[in-house]
Amino acid sequence: MGKLIFALFVLVVGLGFYGAIRRRRNLLPEGFEQLVPRVILAVAIGVPALVFLLSIFRVIPAGQVGVKVLFGQVDPAPLREGLNVLWNPLYDIVPMDVRVQKHTARYDAASKDLQAVHVEMVLNYRVVPERAPEVYRTIGLGYSSVIIDPGAQEILKANTATHNAAEVLLKRPIIKNEVQQALAVYLNKYGIELKEAALANIRFDAAYEKAVEAKQIEEQKAEQKRYELIQAQRQAEIVAAEAKGKGDAALAEARGVADALRIKGEAEAAYNARVAASLTPVLIQQQYLARWDGKLPQYTFGGNAVPFVQLPGTSGR
Repeated sequence: MGKLIFALFVLVVGLGFYGAIRRRRNLLPEGFEQLVPRVILAVAIGVPALVFLLSIFRVIPAGQVGVKVLFGQVDPAPLREGLNVLWNPLYDIVPMDVRVQKHTARYDAASKDLQAVHVEMVLNYRVVPERAPEVYRTIGLGYSSVIIDPGAQEILKANTATHNAAEVLLKRPIIKNEVQQALAVYLNKYGIELKEAALANIRFDAAYEKAVEAKQIEEQKAEQKRYELIQAQRQAEIVAAEAKGKGDAALAEARGVADALRIKGEAEAAYNARVAASLTPVLIQQQYLARWDGKLPQYTFGGNAVPFVQLPGTSGR
């Protein structure tokens, strides 16, 4: 619209100047009486014509759509990216980005047990191209602060209010999915498509975080004590098992030795019994003679005593 106003201004001023020169062309130097008015007329008509021609062809950059506005009224049909031809050059074209955009903001909420929760949320969203004129007409270009931030704040509060502070971190994926689904439905009503919602950082008040940290330290200490007790019990069980194993081994060894001695004694007794049963006086005499070297034992007696020697194999007859 501004270009057309400029073209109209050039046309009016040019035509007025052309008329004034035509009336006073006799004041122009010789030879310029016809040239100067023609040049002024060409400029007065050519510039507005060029502006008008350029206003018919509109180029929309990639990733954007054009919203047509005529005297404050928004046309519901957007202009697509690329070259567009508008037969009505009076339209103002408002470019709107329809690519996926990143929006990061910090929101404050409260848990079920009334602990303050501070969440840094990252949203990936885009304006639905077909509904860009609607977004411009109903919200404007500042839709991130008008629609997205208030909606994300309220939906986050509604979800964290159903969980205790201790559950917020543990159920983070569940809260993220619930917030994303609810926020997607909310933004879609206004022509904005939510691609992804992420809870980038979740924090609590400093006093609560210190209390949680102290509790975790105490739990870790208690867990360490339980671990040490379990280890001591296991070590005692290992020592007892080793002692029992050694005692069982010694008992088994003693039993083995006793059994071996008993078997040996029984064997020797049986052998001796068999040997004793097999010995006869004749056999004994034969064994004695077999081992005799043929020498008689000699004895020396004092005085005139006569030695008496019994020869082997003789009786006392």
